[in-house]
Amino acid sequence: MGLALAAAGSAVAAPRIHRTTLPPPVALPTQLAVDETEWSVRPSRRVVAAGEVRIQVYNRGMDDHDLAIVDASGVRRTVALAPRSSGELVATLAPGRHRIWCSLFEGPALSHERFGMTAVIEARAQPAASLERRRRAAAGRR
Repeated sequence: MGLALAAAGSAVAAPRIHRTTLPPPVALPTQLAVDETEWSVRPSRRVVAAGEVRIQVYNRGMDDHDLAIVDASGVRRTVALAPRSSGELVATLAPGRHRIWCSLFEGPALSHERFGMTAVIEARAQPAASLERRRRAAAGRR
């Protein structure tokens, strides 16, 4: 037993290494999925990159639905979905918060939005370092 204690006491711990630089920023996603059911809109992520964003929309409900968003130019983009179907919506988003919603029966008391089919996503500018890294990666593939 004395030998084990002596060996343990003589062990030298490895020196602690400290990071001297920060890791590169992670690029923000440019796409997301949205699940719609009666009566909810659930985006797969809440933050995306500003610019062109692809939104895969899945109607998992038993009623018709759609998904609407207003893009950076003020144009409303919409994709209509039958029950148990999917579609894609492409919109150019400016930095900031954007509402996504089911616009069926807009206005009256029976609108899908009033029943809770709305959510908010945020578009943010890509970190500069990740943009440069993407540019270099694209140039290397050519």
